[in-house]
Amino acid sequence: MKKKMIVVADDFGFSEAYNYGVIKAYKEGIVTALSLMSNMAAAPHAVQLWRSECPEASLVQHTNFVQYRPVSKPEDVPSLVDENGMFYRSYRWRSEQKDDPKCKGDIYPTYEDFYTETMAQLERHKELTGRYPNHFEGHSAMTKPMDKAFADVGEKMGIHNMAMYDKPYPGIRQTFELLLQGPAREKGAMEILNRGSLPEDFFEDRFCLLDSPHEINILHFHPGYLDQYLLDNTSLTLPRCRDLQTLCDAAVRRWLEEHEIELVDFNAVYE
Repeated sequence: MKKKMIVVADDFGFSEAYNYGVIKAYKEGIVTALSLMSNMAAAPHAVQLWRSECPEASLVQHTNFVQYRPVSKPEDVPSLVDENGMFYRSYRWRSEQKDDPKCKGDIYPTYEDFYTETMAQLERHKELTGRYPNHFEGHSAMTKPMDKAFADVGEKMGIHNMAMYDKPYPGIRQTFELLLQGPAREKGAMEILNRGSLPEDFFEDRFCLLDSPHEINILHFHPGYLDQYLLDNTSLTLPRCRDLQTLCDAAVRRWLEEHEIELVDFNAVYE
């Protein structure tokens, strides 16, 4: 079985400088899907760049509940927003994992609000791009109510999403998220996201791609440049530059070709 890999550039639309890096990672690197944060102030800038630089690129949805403000009216998603109508940051959330290094608070948004805002961001995505995405996922944190909302929205809309990973759905092929589901997670490969990827992570197969029993595999990265907005609003900063350099390294592409890994986008999941 020839393996396929979807390489996703998360956070497209986070900031203007970051957007330029995502475009570079697609045009010069191995990125196959740009994942748009449609609620962000820099989302229109991201879409403008996409239209002018690479309109053929797959543009999917990076559904975001912890940065900036919702697409929905704040009163329609009260468990997600503070008194100013801004999303609670992920460190304010209550985690379902005791050892979660990020979510240390007591905010636990409801299924209803996740569902409402997911639909609103999909509608904003269509408003910005002219069509719904063929995949959506979540940003930064994940809870059981969010997972159920994603599954229900995905089934209603017929859109593949992270709640469907490795699960059978009519007309949609199973996929495998290497860092979330596979042995790479058990070996600590999630730390790669926190320090930024290196070419050696591919060469030494720290993502466990070569041993994956699945045909369609997914890897997420954060390739981009930095600006003040990003520095002020996320702790993940310099690793983004490292991801950009690695994904544009010609030796990484050669390694994939030598191991007959086919780069695809989310069109590959639809039968």
